[in-house]
Amino acid sequence: MKTPTSTKAGAICARAILVTLPLVFFAATVQAQTQIVYDDVMRNQWANYSFNGGSDFANAAPTHNASAASIAYTPTTAPAFNAVSFALPFAVGDTSTAMYPVLHFWINGGANSGQQLGISLGRSDTAAENEIQLATGNLNAYIAGGGVAANVWREVTVNLTQLSPAYNGTYDRIDLFSVNGNQLAVYIDDVTLTQAGPPPAVNQLAFTHDIQAPANAPDAREQMNSDIITWYDSGAQPRKATLAHDAVAHDYAYAASGTGTIYGVAMRELQYQLSNGTTRVARYTGYGNGGFGGFGYVTDHSSRFAGCVGGDDSPLGDLFPPSGFQRIFEGRHHAIYRMTQNYRRNCATTAAAVAAYSLPVTIDWVFSTGHDHPLWAITYDVDLAFKVSNPGAIAPEGTFFDDSRAPYGEFGIDGAGFTNISGVGWGDYRNFTSDPNAVTLTLDTSWTWNAPNTIPFVKEWIAGVLDASNHKDATMGIVQTQTNAQQDAAGARDPGVGSDIRNLWDTVSGPANLGCPGTGHTLPCPNDWPYQALANSLEFEPNGTANARMTWKTQYGFIGQHMYDLNDLKAGSSGTAPGYKKKSYSTYIVLGQHSINPEPVDDQVAQVSTVQSVTFPNVLTGSVVTTGPAGNVRADNVMYNPAGYNHVYGALAFNAAGNNVDVTINVTGTLKKPLIIVSNYTAANPTLKLGGVTLIADADYFASLRMPASELWITLNSSLTGAGNHLEILGAGGAAPGTPTGVVATASSSTQVDITWTAVAGADFYEVERASSLAGGYMQVSPANMPTASSFSDMNAMPNTAYLYRVRAVTGGVMSAPSTPDLATTATFTNNPLAAGMTIKAIDLSQDRSAIDEVRALADKVAFAYTNTGVAGTTIQSIDITEMRTALDDAMMALGGVVGGYTNPAGVNAPIRAIDFQELRTRIR
Repeated sequence: MKTPTSTKAGAICARAILVTLPLVFFAATVQAQTQIVYDDVMRNQWANYSFNGGSDFANAAPTHNASAASIAYTPTTAPAFNAVSFALPFAVGDTSTAMYPVLHFWINGGANSGQQLGISLGRSDTAAENEIQLATGNLNAYIAGGGVAANVWREVTVNLTQLSPAYNGTYDRIDLFSVNGNQLAVYIDDVTLTQAGPPPAVNQLAFTHDIQAPANAPDAREQMNSDIITWYDSGAQPRKATLAHDAVAHDYAYAASGTGTIYGVAMRELQYQLSNGTTRVARYTGYGNGGFGGFGYVTDHSSRFAGCVGGDDSPLGDLFPPSGFQRIFEGRHHAIYRMTQNYRRNCATTAAAVAAYSLPVTIDWVFSTGHDHPLWAITYDVDLAFKVSNPGAIAPEGTFFDDSRAPYGEFGIDGAGFTNISGVGWGDYRNFTSDPNAVTLTLDTSWTWNAPNTIPFVKEWIAGVLDASNHKDATMGIVQTQTNAQQDAAGARDPGVGSDIRNLWDTVSGPANLGCPGTGHTLPCPNDWPYQALANSLEFEPNGTANARMTWKTQYGFIGQHMYDLNDLKAGSSGTAPGYKKKSYSTYIVLGQHSINPEPVDDQVAQVSTVQSVTFPNVLTGSVVTTGPAGNVRADNVMYNPAGYNHVYGALAFNAAGNNVDVTINVTGTLKKPLIIVSNYTAANPTLKLGGVTLIADADYFASLRMPASELWITLNSSLTGAGNHLEILGAGGAAPGTPTGVVATASSSTQVDITWTAVAGADFYEVERASSLAGGYMQVSPANMPTASSFSDMNAMPNTAYLYRVRAVTGGVMSAPSTPDLATTATFTNNPLAAGMTIKAIDLSQDRSAIDEVRALADKVAFAYTNTGVAGTTIQSIDITEMRTALDDAMMALGGVVGGYTNPAGVNAPIRAIDFQELRTRIR
């Protein structure tokens, strides 16, 4: 969290006034069960120290349990960072986690849902009120039901000792603040501190946002704005990743290369537990080209020999700022972080196309309880690349002839960055391994490249047993989520040069094959490796290098070309693939101990291979997802291969029916702790059964509700082996109720719309939602826990606005699918209704057109360009009727409404009738 101010001075309740209050000193022996902080007003000497506006502690509605007031908070970060703050005045003294370890309150999203908030625990260290931040966390992880909900009060229980970093001691301040920019209002009520309450799961994810080192930190990279994600791996041990996301340039200094500036666009650090109980910290290095930015940024190369015309063909991605950073999903056990960037491309295939282009890329980082390795997914929007000098000038297909080296970067995989690498391995269509017994990798290390391989990967390792320094026994690798046949990887040739080293497939090193021709060295030529990895470092340090660079690699033309040659045959090329319009793939980022059996990279390769065998012979409830987005942030779908495997996030994928799934899973071999994503899920936390045995939440499985996407994410804390793995996912509250039918929305005034529908048997209540824009989506407009009456009046409609209304039934906390929507428009008509024999006036024409344009705005379409003006004195013509029908039908087509079928034809010289105007009004109102 960025601390907006270093003191509490200037807050709403000045401490100078509060000194006169009776003093209460909290002693460790006092064992009060609950202390009220806020219920209508502040209590027990807790004071309102909220800052920079946006807070109302006397809000009249909504309130929890019909109380007199609640706290209304509109979270902002710009132009000023604000927060709701509860503080004990310095003269009063502190409280402590020993006395009050649990914060409890209720939160309501008002008209909206999904607001993202953080929590910070603090303490003043002096009477001058300098505030020390003790610990922080993501509030949404502690909200019952998975997050803030519209017009619903949800319970919040925060164990303050389990924020990050873990803290036990005294405190005097609690802040609630935005973690996602400026957001819409939320409401808070009945705030208490207690000794008891359900704490968070001991193994759930923890999030710390916007961490920065002091400005005088010895390494400027420490000052990068970053998030820290802590999760628990397959051995229930903590792992911690630091993701930098900073659009401000930071200097670095390096004796060999001088100084430079980089941006926060990658993982700066990853910590994990070693088998001897100590923690290894793999982090960015100071090696120079590639090491300063950490790991996981974009670097691509242009083929100089196949048309590279221009400047630097391979700029490092950390030289350019991120264009955006989003915390897409921070759940109880799963999280997605998204980085966007306009990556620079300087080479083109023709001199006429030479220019500096920006290539938009989107990177997702995914973390899951029970999994050792984060997932890294990328999409290149090749068809959206634009000239830096003219953003409106899009680069046409064929402008680039590029590969992808992303993810790219360097870590000190030994925890220090000074131990020589012992070996390297990779997999394209064969498995390459350098001598497993070597202590140091050199250009003369022997190798084998003769075992079949299906899953693309690359790895490096440091051999030896853990010593006192813990700088041995380390590995790092990248493993793709798909096979080579499903997503081509590895760059085996450089077009135009003939440096195709696939002739080394099915061979081993030896006198007859010295490796790199003309050098006498044993290893294949560094520039020709299928994955760049540390090849270039080893080229300049042939007797051993500590530079653990790790990179991916694809064929040239993978980015930009209509078609490029695949890396799939030893002799010649047997196939091609498109390098345009979008390119996506996903990989696991592996760090661990090399000596672990199975070795971490090999184990991840085996898991991706095993998931290819998954089938689902019996699906009793729900369905197997067979198609999905081709990559992260992709709108185009592809067939999943195999069916039910979401390769973008490396998960088994199901659709729930009534929030339930009942499926049998067959697998050849053992699939360890699979990740499962259930779509169409709208209930609370589920019950899981495996083989008929009910599993224990947060122990046998780890579940997260991704409410905005109607998804349930699960990591099974067990393996699926062989055939007949019977999995049941039972949404809390049982099956979903029936979907409401017969929904009719009618505008009864310029600010009121009445909605009716057919009642659903057994429904506890209904939720009414409306949309004023297809792109903007629906929001709930009915109050929470609406009675079972099958009607509702929206009294807050805006004049001259078109809306779509839909209804959901709720039973036992489980929500139905939404009804078919109905259109209502709060249009104003001077003469209404229009009946036979009435004279149609210009104002009738103008008002019908305005109402139709309101419907077009709802459908996200521009106002129609009518031929005639429609002002007073205008003669109404048959073309006016035709154009209004065309304009309305165009909008109704997008909205799914009635199109055509008008009573009278509307051709040239057709008579003008009142029914033609009234029909249009009836359809839209």
